[in-house]
Order: sequence, then structure tokens, then C-alpha cells
Amino acid sequence: MVRYFFTRTARMPGFEVEHNQFLRTTRTVFVNIKYRGFVLTILGIIARASSKLQLPIMQKFMFQEHGSEYSGLDTGGIVEVQNLDLPKEKQKTATRYEAASEYEFRDVLERLKVQYDQYNFIDYGSGKGAILAAAATYPFKSVVGVEHSFMLHEIATENIIKMKRRNSVVANVLHSVHGDATTYELPSEPHIIYLFNSFGADILKDVTDKITHDLADVHEPIFFLYNNPMHHAVLDDNDKFHRISSPFGGKWMVYTVNP
Repeated sequence: MVRYFFTRTARMPGFEVEHNQFLRTTRTVFVNIKYRGFVLTILGIIARASSKLQLPIMQKFMFQEHGSEYSGLDTGGIVEVQNLDLPKEKQKTATRYEAASEYEFRDVLERLKVQYDQYNFIDYGSGKGAILAAAATYPFKSVVGVEHSFMLHEIATENIIKMKRRNSVVANVLHSVHGDATTYELPSEPHIIYLFNSFGADILKDVTDKITHDLADVHEPIFFLYNNPMHHAVLDDNDKFHRISSPFGGKWMVYTVNP
């Protein structure tokens, strides 16, 4: 167990990139204290420990789950690939839907220290819109999600409507697009691009090629936030992408893009 905790490995082999478990856990605790406070973080630790002991109590305080229940948005759960309304050829390279941690995202985003109102934010494979909801609380020029599954896109659209009704959207523009990430046209403006391991290496290569083509005339810094970077070799082998950090023990990788 000690060796597992201090080496690079995956909690869910096949679904999660290998990373340093100790560094990830340490930063997860720090981030939860930062955004949730000390008391809720302690409750989260107790909830996780009870789950490991097969005593499922206080599960609403779990680190990953906290947030969606209180926001009232439908962003939780796991939807396996075979249950997504995708063409057969797309299912081969798609990955299941699972909401990302809002707190991890906020921490990685805020460490960029950029002027949000100078940037567009895009989420490739945005699913039900969990990260769109988080990004929309920052004053971006636009927050856009591109999702190939019409079922998930519709749920994201409903979540966006709820957020707008509550006046909780700070971004200038917020919407979900039902479409293909490889063909979506990016405006020639500064972008922060987010990806939560939404597709395989072949699609990722097409997407990165489209990014560098569409943003070729942008001179401001462009950032690519890769959560659970199962196919980071595609970016590492691309001379236009430069890794600047590996937060959470390598469970995230952050790149700058120089088209």
C-alpha cells in the first residue's frame, strides 16, 4: 500500500492516467480547504475513509461529489460509451461521461493568472456541462462547450438555462454546441482550452491540428488544460504545444500553444 501511494500509478487502470498518488492527494486536500473550508474538507476525508471501509456514510461530502447536489444542476453520474447516442465509428474512440472536479479545475485555472475578460474558454467533450458551469462564474468573453452526444448536449443546455435564470453566469456568453470537436471553428482570439480525456489519440491529433490552424494569427498566450491526460504523448510530440506544469501529481497537464 505504501509503495502504491508513493509511485506513479492509476487508481482506475484503463480509465485514469498514471500519476503520483501522494502529490495528487496532498493537493486535493489543499484545494478542498481553499474552496470548501477546513470543516467540509475534514468531513470529506471521513466520507472517503468510510467508503473504503464499505461504510457508505456521509457520502454527500465526498470531494468529487460535493457541489452538484447543492447547485441543483444535473451534472453527476457516469454514462458509459455504449449508452451514449454516438455513431458506431465515434464510439470506438470516445470515452465515458464523468463529471470532473470543480475544485481541481478552479485551482488549475486560477494559477494561470490571466485576465479572463481577454479570453474565450472552450471545453471539448463538455458532456452535461459541469466545467462549463464552473467556467461561467469567471468573466470570460465566452464559455463554449462542444459535445458530440445530443443527449448530453441537451442536459447541458438545460443546466445553462437554470444558471441564467439564477443570474449566476458571469461570462459574457455561455452555450453548449452539439457538434464535432474536429470541425468546430475557433474564432481567432486568445483561448483557454479544456479537455477531460474525451476521446482517443487519433481524434486528439485532429483537434490539436484544428486549434493550431484556427489560432495561427493569435499572438497572446493560449493555454491547453488537459485533465486525465491519457494521450498526452500527442501533445508532447507536437512542437507547437509546450508543457508548463503537471498539477495534481500529473493527473493534469497544462500546455501553452504557439501556433
